[in-house]
Amino acid sequence: MVLPARFRADLGARVYLGQQGSSLAVYSEEAFVETSQRLLDQVRNQEIDPQLRLAFAANTVEIEIDSAGRITIPQRLRELANLTGDVIVAGALSHVEIWDQATYEALQSTLTDVVQEQFKAGGTIN
Repeated sequence: MVLPARFRADLGARVYLGQQGSSLAVYSEEAFVETSQRLLDQVRNQEIDPQLRLAFAANTVEIEIDSAGRITIPQRLRELANLTGDVIVAGALSHVEIWDQATYEALQSTLTDVVQEQFKAGGTIN
């Protein structure tokens, strides 16, 4: 698949692709190192189950972006994220996410409700 140009400049030539819930996360090398370190710190501090570290490592692969901006998503990761047809590529602050289009569209109404409830309760995003 082709990664949108607006994301490629921030990602670099090599990315790390791994499972992120119902989607796939695409990390730049820097973001991957930061995420990995944060995960290890949480394991050391007994904040999360050590098996999560293993699951994160086992379901993450290093991928080169070719000169046309394409990446190849391994079959195992396509299956984990249920990528069977059209996909949505969305920015997620520290990384990029690849979603099955139907899954993403179903999630959007829930996300809209969550944001609206936050603002109704006097909350802000800052």
